[in-house]
Amino acid sequence: MRFVQLSSGRFDGRLTDIRLDRMQLLRDVANASLAKQGSAPSGAMVFNLPMDADGEGRFAGRALTFPTCIVSGSELPELCSPRQLDLVCIAIERRWLLEMAENQGRAAAARRLRKIQPSLHGDSARMRPLKTAVSDIFADLPMLARALDQAASRLAMETEIADLLLDILSEDEERLCIDTPQKRIAEKARAYVMDHAELQPSVDDICRHVGVSRRKLQNCFHDTFGFSPTQFLRTMRLDRVRRDLRAAGRGPVSIGDIAARWGFWHWSRFANEYRALFGELPSETLRRPRD
Repeated sequence: MRFVQLSSGRFDGRLTDIRLDRMQLLRDVANASLAKQGSAPSGAMVFNLPMDADGEGRFAGRALTFPTCIVSGSELPELCSPRQLDLVCIAIERRWLLEMAENQGRAAAARRLRKIQPSLHGDSARMRPLKTAVSDIFADLPMLARALDQAASRLAMETEIADLLLDILSEDEERLCIDTPQKRIAEKARAYVMDHAELQPSVDDICRHVGVSRRKLQNCFHDTFGFSPTQFLRTMRLDRVRRDLRAAGRGPVSIGDIAARWGFWHWSRFANEYRALFGELPSETLRRPRD
């Protein structure tokens, strides 16, 4: 999973991972808006279930109001999360779930499992039992660990969650067009910036590379990511400084040199922008224990 912090303030989050035989549940709780993208094991179907959320995000280049369950294949389109999000990602073997749907005669769910097209499912009566079951799973992790030592318990949990997922897939869905001209331009521009980060490309450099005007680029970024190219460049550079500080050894480290490497020449302005985004000074990041 790759992510970049977008909203200001000190980041606080936690991950809880539960692995079964044909299913994985990953609970991701965060207090900041993040741009995140990743992939699940090949052959998986992924259900992104919001347990709690505050605000609006963006998914596949469009505004996204929570709570909404996002269903996709193993390659996950980018999600720009809201400022507060408690999300459970359920990755399940698609072939096993498809076989279950066919055996139960759930034609609509089986058809969607064969096509693997990203879709959205609103907060409905059928989603609530799934959220309740998932809440129960994470409610007492020490007791759960003991129960999951038994194969019968693992199978019972997988079967219960799979049945509830099939209920979701049996409902009406909103299909997504995840490849638009605006999104292609924005993603090409962002890829150029990430591939040439050390060169500090400007907005004009990006426009020349993708062959569009500044206004066009601005509109494409807003439509796809919800922020401007200038905001993206500044956030990306601050994020690179933070990564370098976190990766620094225990010997003498010059924060000024690291900041200058990423184009920050005005120290007090850099320190203020860094603290506004991450909720702490660069020196505090440097003093944090290494992961």
